[in-house]
Amino acid sequence: MKSTIGMIFNIIKVMVVVFVLVVIVAFLTDMFSKELLCGLAFGSIFSILNLRLLSLALEKAVNMNPGKAQGYVLSRYIMRLIITALVLLISLKATYINIIGTIIGLLLPKISILIVNLFGIEKIIKGKEA
Repeated sequence: MKSTIGMIFNIIKVMVVVFVLVVIVAFLTDMFSKELLCGLAFGSIFSILNLRLLSLALEKAVNMNPGKAQGYVLSRYIMRLIITALVLLISLKATYINIIGTIIGLLLPKISILIVNLFGIEKIIKGKEA
């Protein structure tokens, strides 16, 4: 199976652009703070790692028989949910991390994938008409 790393890099490129836009909007609306920036970075970094964990699990599950693959993917899904809950808990407990920033950072891959699907990857990544 072809590796999904290229697709992940394309999503990360769009995530960086959306991250910068969120920081600019926060700065222009006087909502910008060091805590918000830390939360955005914390959530974004974790969401990139979460996306990579998802791709590794799916790449491995493709080569398994269906029953074993279903259990494997389910266990990896639960593990990623627990880790996400821990990230949110850390964000709540740490005073130097804004929980709203962390949630926005966690949503950045979903926003980026939506943008890529709406406008086409070639248009976003390469700057060409799709």
